[in-house]
Amino acid sequence: MESAPCFRGAELQALIAQMNALGPWFHNFEIAENVWTNPNGEPGPDYPERRWLEVEPLLPDLQGLKCLDVGCSSGFFSLKLKERGAQKVLGIDSGEQIRAIRQAKFAAEVLKLDVEFREYSVYNLAQLAAQFDLVLFMGVFYHLRHPLVALEAVRAVCSGTMIFQTVTLEHQKQLIELKTELTQDVSFGDGLLRHPQFPSISFIEEKIDGDASCWFLPNVQAVSAMIRSCKFEAVKYIFPTNREVIVKCVAV
Repeated sequence: MESAPCFRGAELQALIAQMNALGPWFHNFEIAENVWTNPNGEPGPDYPERRWLEVEPLLPDLQGLKCLDVGCSSGFFSLKLKERGAQKVLGIDSGEQIRAIRQAKFAAEVLKLDVEFREYSVYNLAQLAAQFDLVLFMGVFYHLRHPLVALEAVRAVCSGTMIFQTVTLEHQKQLIELKTELTQDVSFGDGLLRHPQFPSISFIEEKIDGDASCWFLPNVQAVSAMIRSCKFEAVKYIFPTNREVIVKCVAV
């Protein structure tokens, strides 16, 4: 983090003790000079920095913007938005990751960044009675039992740009869609429903790779269709791997 302060001696040891007491951390970032939150754990020492490098070029000029980070976890992306000049940043997380919001608040205090963090459900966004110029909606979608409800809730508070990321079914790192006139009115038993480019979702009843928090995997065509159906326009797709997608969207 660019805002990482320098601590020495007893002050440094106290910081490390507080940080460790809040563990385990999901995000690994430099909370103070040469002090990293999760250097040896999952999902790896380069996360979330590698994700930030993918997302940062998609961001608008953040000066003066109001930003929302849905599924903020330990707070890295929210804090980076503030470092980049956002006027207001709110990070929310539903509490699935133990102590995530406490970690984020602790990091904001150490880094002296004015970011608000709340334990809050994406389904309740309308209760915020606020609009945001930028919404980050990353690493959340496939964990939700009601994904379209959540995406509609995000759209209701997003007046500008959404950066969306999800894992997907395997793809060729490109989006090839059927003509919308073919997919918007189909019949039961229509062979088109089994076409590999037809928008589709695989439901996960138990676990995927041992993770019981995932409910479904969409193909990239389903991602495109769901974004479109919730009144976002996708303006750029990025495929970091052949099993995920990042989409820059604008509210329409």
